[in-house]
Amino acid sequence: MSFRYEPTLRPWRYSPLACLLLLPFSAALWAQNVPSDLLDLSLEQLFATDVVDTNSDNSSTKSKWSLRYKFQRADFEGFNKGTDRLSNDEVLFTPGLEPRTDDNFPVVPTTITQKVHALVVGYQLNEQLNINLTVPYVKQSTDHISIVPSYADFTIRSSGIGDVAIIGSYQLKTPGEGNLQLSLGLSFPTGSIDKEGDTPRAPGNQQLPYSMQLGSGTYDIPASIHYSVMGNGFGWGTELAARIRLGENDRDYTLGNRVSAATWLKFDQLAWVKPSIKVIYEYSDSIDGKDIDLMVPSAFPYPASVTNPKMYGGKQAIVVLGFKIPVFATGNYVELEIGKPFYESLNGPQTREDIRYGFKFNLSI
Repeated sequence: MSFRYEPTLRPWRYSPLACLLLLPFSAALWAQNVPSDLLDLSLEQLFATDVVDTNSDNSSTKSKWSLRYKFQRADFEGFNKGTDRLSNDEVLFTPGLEPRTDDNFPVVPTTITQKVHALVVGYQLNEQLNINLTVPYVKQSTDHISIVPSYADFTIRSSGIGDVAIIGSYQLKTPGEGNLQLSLGLSFPTGSIDKEGDTPRAPGNQQLPYSMQLGSGTYDIPASIHYSVMGNGFGWGTELAARIRLGENDRDYTLGNRVSAATWLKFDQLAWVKPSIKVIYEYSDSIDGKDIDLMVPSAFPYPASVTNPKMYGGKQAIVVLGFKIPVFATGNYVELEIGKPFYESLNGPQTREDIRYGFKFNLSI
């Protein structure tokens, strides 16, 4: 049965704030993203932590090789249009009770769960330069409600290898106890952008929305600049990072460029646990172009908000609590993190992030 909108149906353009966040203690995920974007910010945080670890390790005992496992999960629920919060009922189109508009839809995602498992292999070429190769595995599921018969409640899923990236980081000496690190890399379009599933749009499997794809479909450039200081039992740092998309993918769209800024404070007085607090600000563009296979022939061509490329991106600030636990030997640790947004201004109606959490394990080999 084809999807029709009929009344008979029943139930890089950077933000200027980012520049201010270069200041060490200025106020600083997370707009609705594809899983590869969930990994992006995880890696930015991972490399920021590596700077501190490098400073604190004894160079005579530090291994040249490292192996890291990183897990990150984000749960999305509810909607935002700008800073205004909307309920599922406000976004769901109800025939006979309200007119169809650009802000309501016959199909509404109620809960989105994104997970990223990443294996990171690092090699220290010398005291200043290290290289990291990241191979991600991503999984996602989205629960929906709709007014389409036989699809009142349904779930779609996708999983597989995401975009593989290689990133080089170079550390510069600075006056005093500070450390400055520059990172530049290349992300390869190894994640699928052709995932299909059973949706109300038409009989059988169809192209899934942008948020359910596993990669960007383009070569991307991740870059960051990070400054940190350790001493007197605590440390602080700040970072500005960006992800630049190169060209257009095979489905005629380009994910939005992203810029993020973070500042953090770490307490280093206890031997068995090292707590930290981090504030992150992120800005991302909407998607440029469109995948025509996600549209329907109608005056309102987008059956759900996640099929509209303009309803991606926005601004978000999030606070993250971390707990780093050293294990086994020097350079080995487990780190736990949990984050909660406290400000969201999204291009929407767009599903907003509710919470994120994750952990990583670092092993020097």
